[in-house]
Amino acid sequence: MKASIKAALISALLFPGLGHLALRPRRTGRGMLFLLPTAAAALYLLSTMLHLVYQLQDELDSGKLALDPIVILQRVHAAGIDNAATNLAAAVLLVGWIGALLDVLWLGKRD
Repeated sequence: MKASIKAALISALLFPGLGHLALRPRRTGRGMLFLLPTAAAALYLLSTMLHLVYQLQDELDSGKLALDPIVILQRVHAAGIDNAATNLAAAVLLVGWIGALLDVLWLGKRD
């Protein structure tokens, strides 16, 4: 299998930037440009979601929140999780993933 295709699959299926690391050791810096911001965005989104999940679980356990999907969905929307910071993190995640894939394919054609 061609190295650039293998690297693209690694970036697409595992995590952005890892394909650069697999492509060549000299592409480590370029891979880190994709890996670090994307990882930071993913960690931010994960921690935000987990915080909300723990809040909802506590409210469900205490009886403060009814075990009704509609009520829970309304509570999620009311939590304000859809804000500028989470939208930016989601955009960074998406752009990082697509950008890393396209970049590793482009690097493969150049080499």
